[in-house]
Amino acid sequence: MDHQSTLRGITLLLILGFAGCASNGAIVDPLIYWDKDDPEFVAKYGPTPTQRIESLDNLAYRANRLSETERTSHSAKISQALAEEPNSVIRVHMVRALAKLNTPEAFAGLKSSLYDNDEAVRREAVTAMGVTKNPEAVALLGDVLIRDRDYDVRLSAAKSLGEFSSGAAHEALVPALDARDPAMRFAAIESLRKSSKVDYKGDTAKWREFAQGGNPEPPATSIAEQLIPSFLR
Repeated sequence: MDHQSTLRGITLLLILGFAGCASNGAIVDPLIYWDKDDPEFVAKYGPTPTQRIESLDNLAYRANRLSETERTSHSAKISQALAEEPNSVIRVHMVRALAKLNTPEAFAGLKSSLYDNDEAVRREAVTAMGVTKNPEAVALLGDVLIRDRDYDVRLSAAKSLGEFSSGAAHEALVPALDARDPAMRFAAIESLRKSSKVDYKGDTAKWREFAQGGNPEPPATSIAEQLIPSFLR
């Protein structure tokens, strides 16, 4: 084989390797994948993951300016698509959008996301439950706090329960107060303090009594604390 034949062969191999082959064996222009803003490309191949995420984030940003009918429609579509979406990053952004849409249809999607196989999605769903302020979320968050296998998801559940001031929310935090992990106990105490406006400081026993419906005496204020203005405490 002469030098020119060898060069032509190498050139042909490079062209084929660079162009790539479609599933049906046809040569595909690789540059098409870089022209993602072309309407024809989007119509043929669909939006890219980045474009879908941007669309979801934009929807979340303007959710409070949408009509109830629009929010309901978007919520239903996203909730239905969640079950079939293979990309966990996109599912996270779907959950964020549902939290902002905050409709019954959106809540149904958030509820199903509590059982997602990806912990990042479950953690986002737990946080979203607190954003919705839906009373039905209390029992769901309490279940996550006990059931979920991921520590960060359980910790997020303890924090989200602080968005609810009901006795049921307080009682749901008891397992976190009994946790061996100090960060989990601290999260439970902070949630109880936030939602109840009482303060038993770091006294876990009194917080537990309060969470279970009791009314323990608050701790005495020290002389040093009395000398510090309340806004500096």
